[in-house]
Amino acid sequence: MKNMRLITGVFFLAAGLLSIPFVSAETTTPQRIIYNGHLLDSSGDAITTEHNIRFSYWTSTDYIAGDVTATGAINIGATEYASWNEEHAMTPNSDGYFSVELGSVTSLPDFSTYSITTLLNLHLQVEVKLATAGDSSYELLDRDSSSDTIDRSPVRSVPFALNANLLDRHAVGTASGSLSFLGSGGYLREAGTLENRFTIDADNSSGGTLYLRFGASLGKELSYEQDNTYFNFNDDVNITGNLTLTGLINGIDIATLAAASDQVHLKVNSGAGLNINVAAGDYRLNGNVTEYAGASNQPLTDEATTYVFLGSGGLAIRTSGFPTDESFIRLAEVVTTGGAITTISDRRVFNADDRERTIVRTYAPGYQGAAFEGDGSNNTGQLYVTNSGAAVTNHYIWTSTRSSLQDYDIIIHAEVPTDFVRWDTNPISLYYRTTSGSSDDAQIDIEVYDTAGTQVTLSGDSADLSNTSWTTADIGFTGSPTWTTGSGFLIKIRSFAKDSQQVQLGHLRIRQVELPSK
Repeated sequence: MKNMRLITGVFFLAAGLLSIPFVSAETTTPQRIIYNGHLLDSSGDAITTEHNIRFSYWTSTDYIAGDVTATGAINIGATEYASWNEEHAMTPNSDGYFSVELGSVTSLPDFSTYSITTLLNLHLQVEVKLATAGDSSYELLDRDSSSDTIDRSPVRSVPFALNANLLDRHAVGTASGSLSFLGSGGYLREAGTLENRFTIDADNSSGGTLYLRFGASLGKELSYEQDNTYFNFNDDVNITGNLTLTGLINGIDIATLAAASDQVHLKVNSGAGLNINVAAGDYRLNGNVTEYAGASNQPLTDEATTYVFLGSGGLAIRTSGFPTDESFIRLAEVVTTGGAITTISDRRVFNADDRERTIVRTYAPGYQGAAFEGDGSNNTGQLYVTNSGAAVTNHYIWTSTRSSLQDYDIIIHAEVPTDFVRWDTNPISLYYRTTSGSSDDAQIDIEVYDTAGTQVTLSGDSADLSNTSWTTADIGFTGSPTWTTGSGFLIKIRSFAKDSQQVQLGHLRIRQVELPSK
């Protein structure tokens, strides 16, 4: 029913209500609205008995029959329904006045999910009935009983909500805790700063490296190292336009690069159509120096990636990749599309230092510089060197006829060379086998002592080694051992055997990286 005027009310909205999204983020804006009303009967007398009052949001001012169901409930499928309603049981005071909090029964909607059209046409519908009556007894607070289409009250802002000074107690500005805003054109800026400049570390307090990251999981970054005074990109950079440099490239002055013939030698350039030119220059391959005169108009295959290099036969151009079976010098990779050259990737190497080398020292039984030692107990057995045709190697044999494990040590003295840089990935490898696959019958333990005489923590296979097939134990160093160049260190191989089982020790290899002097 839409013609009853049983209720008069004053509807108070929080300042700026329609601009405040009701979301779960931390906020100081109350999430309820106070509604104060005055309930009178048809004679104008105050109603003081318990009544129910129902509030709902709609996008139209006109109440029609289909907006409630046959039982009097809100029709939540109605076209103009704005997805919120709640019901309050209240008893007015002796003068008929009452007050309720909208949102205390059903949370108010998140206004940020409403469209602009919905917000501008939002209306509040108010209905009232006796507390003991059914929902079909609800009567509408008709805003204008003289009009059949003006039934609900529009939701509007109060004056100061149109220009609120603060948002959750924060103001626009540049101080700590202030709000930033978008300037003209949608640019992010701060009050009092230039619109064409975004400053990272504006107060110069960070120090070290400053980062601009793209994507949390992508992790691509542009950073500036203040200590080294340069920028870093942590991924490839593609430049489609011109690149202008005023500094150096790997220490070379770019201004003199084009004019210096020693910097452009062997460079691949695009010729006419599907042709390339190669600049002249000398190159060395396997110790032989060739004075290359250059080449012009070398044909390419269309719709392909072509690999250009200098090999044993001179200049080579092919689409099957760089060679894997000979020494060669890379020049370029060239991509062709649609009868033209689209990309030339320079693959020349201008600077190199290849002095580092991995040195492998092999100790064949009997090991050079080896000493033999029993630890004072359970050392009964036989140690000797023999030959294995199947393994193609000399090897030690340690064996014992006793019924309990007997052990004996072979201790190798080696030196850290003067050109030593670091150990290789697996600095020690031992070729071995045991006649029993059980470490209870035969096994090998390996210990290493650095140049300070301190035992080194080992990684890989270094203890309880037992295998009936010839196999290799690879051993690494961890921790912080001392390796003084020119000083000696020890490798201790401890062999255990019983019941005539054998430990067989083959080649021992030591690998280190050295850097010879220039």
